[in-house]
Amino acid sequence: MKLYRILLIAALGALALSACKKDEETTTSKSLVGTLSAGSMDAYSNPGDTYTFSASGLSLATDETDQSIEIIYYFKDGDYTDTTTTFTLTIPDTLGTYSITVGAKAEGYYTRSVTLSTTVVSERSLTNIIKPIGSTIETDSRDSKKYLTVPAGGLTWFIQNLAYFEKDAEGNYTLGRPYKSAKAIEDIVGGFYNWTDAQNACPAGWRMPTAAEFDALGADAGALMCDGYFNGARLWEFWPSVKITNSLGFGALPFGYATIVDDEYTFYGFNDYCYFWVDNAGSPACRAMYVKDSDIKVWDSPSPTDFAAQLRCVK
Repeated sequence: MKLYRILLIAALGALALSACKKDEETTTSKSLVGTLSAGSMDAYSNPGDTYTFSASGLSLATDETDQSIEIIYYFKDGDYTDTTTTFTLTIPDTLGTYSITVGAKAEGYYTRSVTLSTTVVSERSLTNIIKPIGSTIETDSRDSKKYLTVPAGGLTWFIQNLAYFEKDAEGNYTLGRPYKSAKAIEDIVGGFYNWTDAQNACPAGWRMPTAAEFDALGADAGALMCDGYFNGARLWEFWPSVKITNSLGFGALPFGYATIVDDEYTFYGFNDYCYFWVDNAGSPACRAMYVKDSDIKVWDSPSPTDFAAQLRCVK
């Protein structure tokens, strides 16, 4: 009985000591005040792009009396950590998601951190894109970009999305917009255009296809789809009813579409849809492909101002 009482007293003592420690930890750990800010990265970046970050935005608790405590900002890039308020990052030549952590710590305070990420892309990002037999190269004299073309239906077609853009003196896009508005992905995905821009975007001697010309390619979406990969991931998910053959060499890839509000583009449908502008007797129309549908979709009433699709030029 005496042994039992001794063990019980010891257990209660240990429990009390543990509770005291927890209370002590709770009372000595405070939260830094404010919002940790360091800047941002574009949704997509090219190898060699540089970003400079400046960490700030936090302060000690308003009731802090110890004037010796200071906030230490740090940047963690992989296994490398640098305690500094300003940090310059050069994007490595490794495709895929790249992230850094920005943090702040102070004695007696909880650590705060945020993660900044970008997707690294390059001309190597698109793979399994087979150049069709009989294709030729067209050079756009405006920016020297090159496009593969093929003959189909009595016309010559771009088999890559038009990637022509115009900008103002401040670098803001005034004609066309790349996916997620990221310059790094302009030539990989191509541009998204509203109806007005699309009518004037093709190079001299080329134009937007008519609805009838696009429809003459046939109704089988799989004959126009390309089974491409982006940074190693399949773009068109396998779907039993859709037989992707790209037999016409059109090379359609699911880069989605955009809606436009106050000149702000919001993007949807990556991996699921591709939309192309066509001219329906002078009115805006689109032809689209969907990952789970074997038929080409007809849309003859898109908004001319609030919707952005991609463009293939013909002559």
